[in-house]
Amino acid sequence: MIAIPQIIAALLIGVCYYMLAVAMTVYDGLISMIFQPIMGAIFTGIAILLLLLIGLPIRLWKQLNVWWRSHWWIPFVIGTVAFIMICLSWSPGLRVQVMDPDLNIMVDSFHPPLAIGGWLLTLFAVLHFYPPMPWLRPETK
Repeated sequence: MIAIPQIIAALLIGVCYYMLAVAMTVYDGLISMIFQPIMGAIFTGIAILLLLLIGLPIRLWKQLNVWWRSHWWIPFVIGTVAFIMICLSWSPGLRVQVMDPDLNIMVDSFHPPLAIGGWLLTLFAVLHFYPPMPWLRPETK
């Protein structure tokens, strides 16, 4: 079953993106090294569950599943758009300033809608990517 590798890949990529965002905004010592990966895994797990529910028709509706698998490049397009969104969210014109309560200073942060939207689109693309394996596709006559 391909769902397990998709979920594992999405979890790894989601946590890596989360940790990158944490590292680029603020680092406050050893507690971040322990606490943030756990929070990243929790947030990514919740997002994966929601995105699996949203993408459930792709898995359950046979006609849509056949179409999605035959157009395997669509998740790559979605992933590319997501990556561009994340890159744009850190561009100087779109960064936002937030107060770090622990350090009591203003720090640069990602543009929230672009960063979160890009992260979610990345997870969706990874969760619903089916490699182009023609021998696994049902034959249509």
